[in-house]
Amino acid sequence: MDEREKLIETIADEDIVRYFYLDLPTEKVLDVMDAQTLRITSSQDEVPFNAQVKGYIGAVDSGGDPWILKPALDAKEALYHRICALAFLLDHWMGTISAPTTVFRIDGKLYRAAKVVRRAVQISSYNYLEHPYIDLLRADLVNRWLYFDEDRNPNNYLVIHNKRDHPFLVAIDFDKADLEAESMKIVGMQDKFGWIRGEKTRFLTLLRPDNFEGVPLETFEVRLSALSAIPEEAVRRIALALVSGYCQNPEELASRLVSNFLMRRAYIVEYFRRMFKPESETRNVSNAEEYSMFGASFLAMNRNKK
Repeated sequence: MDEREKLIETIADEDIVRYFYLDLPTEKVLDVMDAQTLRITSSQDEVPFNAQVKGYIGAVDSGGDPWILKPALDAKEALYHRICALAFLLDHWMGTISAPTTVFRIDGKLYRAAKVVRRAVQISSYNYLEHPYIDLLRADLVNRWLYFDEDRNPNNYLVIHNKRDHPFLVAIDFDKADLEAESMKIVGMQDKFGWIRGEKTRFLTLLRPDNFEGVPLETFEVRLSALSAIPEEAVRRIALALVSGYCQNPEELASRLVSNFLMRRAYIVEYFRRMFKPESETRNVSNAEEYSMFGASFLAMNRNKK
């Protein structure tokens, strides 16, 4: 049983499972999304306010599920957002809930698109330095580091609940990811766990390096194992399917995306497993009390770092 299948059992809510395509193998998800027929709606009721102010409009797919759309400025931008869909698909493979993202062509016009996460609350409404949120965010660092996704502010995580009122984290907005960089833009510190970024205008995670002190390897091992288990050829097929029809040499671009994935995966897995000790050799230090107000004051605390 892979992590996606385990997530299905944990969620125990068929509506959530269907909505995020968790009942489908990852490669099938892309086929299903590409086969969707979207219809732009006159109502903006399903478009979140933050998306409305950024120029998004509402649409519904052939199953009646809501999406938000924004016209792509040109073919280059459409290709970029098509590549960003790889982040969603790799999340899906690793048993991580994130908002379905892709590019659609409607009446001959290209749109970047994301599926609306219904009945969700921004994580800033919670103290995310408490359980269960803090461990979810800790593990999620693996994914965002993999994509060089430096736009992880409180608006980029939503909380949903299943029928039993158990909370789950949903990552949204991949439009600051960089899957084409061929060198490590984000590298780990060697004396203690932490990261050094080439670009310091955005945030890789909602957590500070202090929030990882004393955390056992088991917090990350499920995610690391799931990442390690993704077959190279499957990533190649997905990457090729994503970029075909959007660039002049899809085989070359897909190969570059796969090479980047393999390089980053090897680096991240080795770094995390080297920097964290098994639970039997450490103790979990959450720093929750010291930083209990961090969630509410995230932007204020980091204003001078921009």
